[in-house]
Amino acid sequence: MMTPDPLLMLAERAALAAFAGEADGFRALLPALSEVEPDHPMLRIAEGFALDPGEMGLVALLYAAAGSEAIATAVQDATRNDRRGLPLWLAQRLVPSLHGRHVAASAALMRFGIVAREADTPPIDARMWLNGAVIDRLAGLAPRDPAIAARFLAVAARAEHAPAGWMAPIRDALVTRGPDGLSPVLLGAHDVDAVAGGFAALGLHMFQLHASDIPADPEARDRLAQGWSREAALDRAALIILIDEMHAASAAAFAGLVAGHVAIIGSVPLPPMRRAQRVLPALSSPRDAALARWQRALGETRTARLGAGVARVAAQFRLSAAEIDAVAAATAGPIDAAPDADAAVRILWHHAGRAGSATPVPGVTIVEPVYDWDDIILPTPTEAALRRIEGHVRHAALVLDQWGFGRAMGARGRGVVALFSGPSGTGKTMAAEVLASSLDLRMMLIDLSQIISKYVGETSKNIAAAFDAAERSGAVMVWNEGDAIWGARGSVGHATDRHVNAEVGDLLQRIEAFDGFTIVTTNMRHAIDPAFLRRFRFTIDFPMPAAAERVRLWQRAFPGEAPVETIDWRALADLPLSGGSIRNIALGAAFLAAERGTAIDTALVEAELAEEMRKQDQPMPTIDWTMAGTVQ
Repeated sequence: MMTPDPLLMLAERAALAAFAGEADGFRALLPALSEVEPDHPMLRIAEGFALDPGEMGLVALLYAAAGSEAIATAVQDATRNDRRGLPLWLAQRLVPSLHGRHVAASAALMRFGIVAREADTPPIDARMWLNGAVIDRLAGLAPRDPAIAARFLAVAARAEHAPAGWMAPIRDALVTRGPDGLSPVLLGAHDVDAVAGGFAALGLHMFQLHASDIPADPEARDRLAQGWSREAALDRAALIILIDEMHAASAAAFAGLVAGHVAIIGSVPLPPMRRAQRVLPALSSPRDAALARWQRALGETRTARLGAGVARVAAQFRLSAAEIDAVAAATAGPIDAAPDADAAVRILWHHAGRAGSATPVPGVTIVEPVYDWDDIILPTPTEAALRRIEGHVRHAALVLDQWGFGRAMGARGRGVVALFSGPSGTGKTMAAEVLASSLDLRMMLIDLSQIISKYVGETSKNIAAAFDAAERSGAVMVWNEGDAIWGARGSVGHATDRHVNAEVGDLLQRIEAFDGFTIVTTNMRHAIDPAFLRRFRFTIDFPMPAAAERVRLWQRAFPGEAPVETIDWRALADLPLSGGSIRNIALGAAFLAAERGTAIDTALVEAELAEEMRKQDQPMPTIDWTMAGTVQ
């Protein structure tokens, strides 16, 4: 049995009374509806767009015409045709408080697409009807506009995450209305959870939008603003826009188009806005706010046991309040059972590094590292440089925050940026994996072919999404073949060239501002623009392995379980091969042996050596296995 539609019943009754010549019955509709269903979507629309009785009467009349056979028939009889909708003259006869200004292009009903109207028709005779999406929502259906669902992310906000003393300023701001009838945009470089908590305490549902997801095309941006404004009114929702330097103008323009409550979060300046603004009260730094949230979730006893480890975790992983609460709950037992404080910190760190939600990002893959220090063979100076990098990442919170060096460095320079250069196969990516493993962090592998786009603005959007994922997960960012983007900047002979160069600059700014660990690898260090080289804190060369290192690489290439005949590794070590090539040859020889049902011998190794040389366009050397270490 279908549930009666209270709005349709009341609207039909008021419309029939109006057709019968009775007084404006639509004025009593909202009070009657609020008694039957106090949280009805019709009441939310009235509140969200500050509609007066005439505007609400029109919405109710059009809703009745769309859902009531009796009203639809009465409209046809009054207009003597069956064209869609109601003309303005009939609507004004039935709703006396309705004026022409209510359906002007700048009025809320038309501006935000609640009511549609015929074009190229005199206003008095132009037919009007309700937007189909509005009809669905008023009828109790809840379909979400695909364009809204794809860009606007629901935030699991909790009132207790709002800082003390915030409620009064936010409440005062939201009840204020400018000349345009809109509340002021709230501004500040604040934590999303803190702002969302402030709105949630006032009974609002929170959504966030990255400024990079705002369409550049003005018409598309306006359509998105219309759609969001309707959804926000119907859901009693507020919006947080996250901005960066490249998209501040888009955020300001979008905020001026939408109705409802908006907060813009970011530390970059905004261009002038036509909508009023209100700056949120200053908070402690986001890092301090995150630390306080971890301490609250863990409780006093566990926080005391973990000591400075809590600050390390808070500085490394930018988790939401809900994710922090989940990690704290999941690790409570293991932390209590850990044999010492260091073990407890490792448990919390590991879980925090795997708690970030896995939002798909084009060109980005997050993987668990496999290799550790025992698996890699490098020259002593190279390994020492890698160990130094590890120390910088591991002790960042101690040196920068507790020892105060971060304040001296300012907003930039907290992160560690390293360039690994050298021929293919010399261990650059493997070294990145070893560092990630040693630090118990995941790796974020960046595919530049998918990040870089020929479409204007898309590269910056992809870059913003990649860094957001890295900040949340705390993963090590690995940009392979960095010369593809960090090479010498091209000349500007085309409009697209200017955008590409600007987006490369945007990437450099993001890396400099990134608090985490970034590794860029390249086979061609000489191709990196010298201006970019200065941005790296570490630059490490990975040379081809020396003969002594190649002996160890050959020995390590064959696991102890593999059936290997006696092979003199010194003979193979004289070949100037990289570690990657040695691993390829060993693996290929193993598959040949498995296919033939034999052990791995020198003949199979030579066969795979020939294949590797062919791939590199190199001649096959002749090895005299009777004279170890001699290559002819």
